[in-house]
Amino acid sequence: MFTRAYTPEQSAFGKLENGRDVLILYVKEFSEEVKAVNQSGLSEYTYHWFATEHKDAYVLQFTWVNGVHIEIRFNSQHFGLIDQLLQPKDLILTTTPISQLMEKAQSSNYDFLEFGDVLTFSKLSFTVPSPEYHN
Repeated sequence: MFTRAYTPEQSAFGKLENGRDVLILYVKEFSEEVKAVNQSGLSEYTYHWFATEHKDAYVLQFTWVNGVHIEIRFNSQHFGLIDQLLQPKDLILTTTPISQLMEKAQSSNYDFLEFGDVLTFSKLSFTVPSPEYHN
């Protein structure tokens, strides 16, 4: 099976206003998918993990009922991010560089980040994928 999986270019950790831990990932390639999901108003999704064919990376796949799907690839240099997901955690997927969000917050004297186009996921956790991919 072939998927277009993209790796995060930037990541950050933080806490939400409700005190829950959050992992923020910047993946610029998903701007069309983020807009499609947000415009559709869909909030229900499924997700699962699978290993690449050579078992050198893991892929986190999200699918919505309208057929939109995204795949985030975690190569060996990203395994620290997967470690963060061993316990359920919220995830924010942004199409704006985190460094740009930080610069804006600092120049505005904010102690929070203002996001534009994002997808949010609640209580995600990493599960070791089964040896075979199931669609």
